[in-house]
Amino acid sequence: MKLKNKILTIILLTLLGATACDDMLDVEPQQGVNAEDAINTADDLESAVIGMYSILGGPQLYGTNLIILPELLGAEENLRWRGTFQSYRELEGKTMTADNAEASRTWIAAYNAINLANIILSNLDVVEDQDQRARIEGEALFVRGTMHFELVRLYAKDWNDGDPAQNPGVLVRTTPTTTEAEARTQYDRASVAAVYTQVIQDLQRAKELLPEINDNRATTYAASAFLARVYLQKSDFTLARDEANRVIESNLYRLNPTVTAAFRNDNTAEVIFEIQQNDQNNAGDANDGLSTFYASLPGIGRGDVQIISDFDPDANPNRYTTYDLYEENDTRLTDLFYIGSGRRAGRIYAGKWLSPGQNLPIVRLAEMYLIRAEANFRLGTSVGASPVADVNMVRNRAGITELTRVTLADILLERRLELAYEGARIHDLRRTKTDLQGRDADTGEILYTIPWNDPTLILPIPKREIDASGGQLEQNPGY
Repeated sequence: MKLKNKILTIILLTLLGATACDDMLDVEPQQGVNAEDAINTADDLESAVIGMYSILGGPQLYGTNLIILPELLGAEENLRWRGTFQSYRELEGKTMTADNAEASRTWIAAYNAINLANIILSNLDVVEDQDQRARIEGEALFVRGTMHFELVRLYAKDWNDGDPAQNPGVLVRTTPTTTEAEARTQYDRASVAAVYTQVIQDLQRAKELLPEINDNRATTYAASAFLARVYLQKSDFTLARDEANRVIESNLYRLNPTVTAAFRNDNTAEVIFEIQQNDQNNAGDANDGLSTFYASLPGIGRGDVQIISDFDPDANPNRYTTYDLYEENDTRLTDLFYIGSGRRAGRIYAGKWLSPGQNLPIVRLAEMYLIRAEANFRLGTSVGASPVADVNMVRNRAGITELTRVTLADILLERRLELAYEGARIHDLRRTKTDLQGRDADTGEILYTIPWNDPTLILPIPKREIDASGGQLEQNPGY
């Protein structure tokens, strides 16, 4: 019970770091604990680390939004939102306003996690054991780096959209906020390039500090896996390839025998980093949680996210939706999609998120094979394996025919099919400069096009942050 109370106290301290202050809220707290008083021992710091992971797995971050928001932003040819929550509907329809609830709560939670990471980093001196200290430092840097990365991908222009050294990114926070005075300090948005520099610095240092095995928490290879994502997003294919190759060649991970295993079992051999949940502690089963929105089963799910299948060989022989691009005997199709039998029954649903208490795979080995394949192909190299060999690793597991050669389009298609509904959609479209196509549901005729760099594909800086800064904080175009 003392541990739970200590974690709660430390988490509450982080709220100062992401809560906008104005005169109405500028009051002296009657009950509070200074961060220096909350963390006095190594056990206190370990409690803070647990609290940091708790924020990371919350519904505002990897528990729901960091997975579902990129899919809704890239809904065309992919899925439909049929739920009643207007905030999610605005993302699918590209009609967000500056006070969109999801943009606000994701921003706040990410900076809460960053602030707690900074609090941990500022209190490392309470740990005498050097191995323990190195691990804790690595975990805090891992969280700080991943959260800045997720923020810059969602709230700023893509690295390849104009000049990243000039485009505004997000706030870079590397010092803790533990008092109201610190919370009132105003920050400008760093450039996209500056944010990426901080992300890479944090993850590289985390990679050096973290152990190979860490009790289902961040490891050196989790840091490498995220670095592979970071470098891929900024089209640094050499480093993306090398980080993915490091994970693969560690031989600590292997593809599961079935594509469903990572989503039906906890901590399988394929998953490099996943959010730990159970039936009692999870992101939610009613108004939050991935199964809440994706599932339509008796007693589970709202059936809000429905999968598009518009393939009509008579009206339109060209397959274009994610669902229709799978080969007929692909186990990713046969095992991971189903007809809903719960709320909003009768439609097609994705079967990766079926239970509120399941663990949530965030990075899988299959993605590392596909990053290495794409990077090797673009570079004309075969580090670790040839591009076709890596693609066939994923295809073999899916039970479909091996390819004898691959094109870039083949690799990107395999990535789309393998990582469907795992939060990669809009990020891949933007980095590959692929426009979204809105089509007629019956004929497949293109009705409209949304350019890959359209401002509506970028989340607004929350209005509360703009207001609290007195207009100093720059808003994204269109909001």
